[in-house]
Amino acid sequence: MPRLLCLLPLLLLQGAAAPNEIARIEAAVAEIRGLPFKRPVAVKVVTSAAARSHFAERAEKLWPKERVALDQAVYANLGLLPAGFDLLSSFLDLLEEQALGYYDPGSDTLYLVDSAAGAETASMLIAHELTHALDDQHFDLEALLASRMADDDKTAAMSAVMEGSGTAVMTVFLAREIGAGRITISALQAVQKTEAARAQRLKATPPVIQRSLLASYILGLSFLTRGNPARLVAGLDAADLSRAFTDPPQSSEQILHPEKYWDEAARDLPRRVTLPDLSKRLGTGWSLASRGTLGELGLASLTGAPPLELASPEALQPARWTSGAAAGLGGDLYHHYVHGARSVTVLATVWDTERDAVEFQDGIVTLPRKRSFRFGDAVVVLGGVDLGPEGEVLAGEVLSTLSATATAPRP
Repeated sequence: MPRLLCLLPLLLLQGAAAPNEIARIEAAVAEIRGLPFKRPVAVKVVTSAAARSHFAERAEKLWPKERVALDQAVYANLGLLPAGFDLLSSFLDLLEEQALGYYDPGSDTLYLVDSAAGAETASMLIAHELTHALDDQHFDLEALLASRMADDDKTAAMSAVMEGSGTAVMTVFLAREIGAGRITISALQAVQKTEAARAQRLKATPPVIQRSLLASYILGLSFLTRGNPARLVAGLDAADLSRAFTDPPQSSEQILHPEKYWDEAARDLPRRVTLPDLSKRLGTGWSLASRGTLGELGLASLTGAPPLELASPEALQPARWTSGAAAGLGGDLYHHYVHGARSVTVLATVWDTERDAVEFQDGIVTLPRKRSFRFGDAVVVLGGVDLGPEGEVLAGEVLSTLSATATAPRP
């Protein structure tokens, strides 16, 4: 599911702006970000229907329907989505409702939705999107995402850097706009009320969807400020932002725990987990349909991370996005197998310590305890069709395979 992060626009963009206003915002963004624009950014106004069509086309390119169906089945098998949940339609409905503007790296264009309102606050939100354009001109956002598409958790980490950059620049820009009297507190309060009303559909979605949609914006800001957004009071550390693009974080664990990226002594890279193809082991007719990673952010949903209160300042705290049971992850990998209408998802995890593995197994809330198996610092979870006693035998064989990985030195 982290592939959907590649499709995300800014979900709050409101209002259009005159060309001279765009130029003013461009100059401010370049100064805050510490990088020059190499070329002007095109700005176009589109209808909400055209915006939805754009999102659907981008989804077909980066997240084709066949893969959506497989991701949907994996998350349903693991108890993260209700059976029959239409993942793509739900996602596109949310974007159509929430997104009032977006930057498209493929065309180097910032699009504004014509139904947007609230021009007084438009400048801060345009600043966010122009930051994407600026980062794209220097670091090629499409290429960065494409290089990580084979690893869902790396995709999530890269998306957090991109959206965190936009949010950090927007935050500094907003403070300056308020100081200059161009944006008033009353206007911000009006936006907050409007957004609270528009967020009802988002709140009604399964928690894993909410987290996938919003983590990159909120956690990205925390990550780029080394866990302390208050650092922005002194201004943006442009060197940190550029470092995060040229040497990106490798996991959502590093996003949730910034010290595991920024502190060289504590830097924690994900451990590579490998699994053999179990198709023949499962029997005639079974085939390996997909594979991927969940990372700490995904495993947090599996272990019942606390509900998000987006209106609360606590939402800015990474601890609210994970759980004790998901912390201490070494690495993970899932294989998804199909046999006609039947499917099995094998999730293999390795942990920093045996105690972390015990806490993870004890913390799983989306599946019955009998569907998880542990040996040392490795835990295997089986989702989907119940294999009965054969499932325990299969899990034991997988754990035996993992034992060498689980004790191997970290890269």
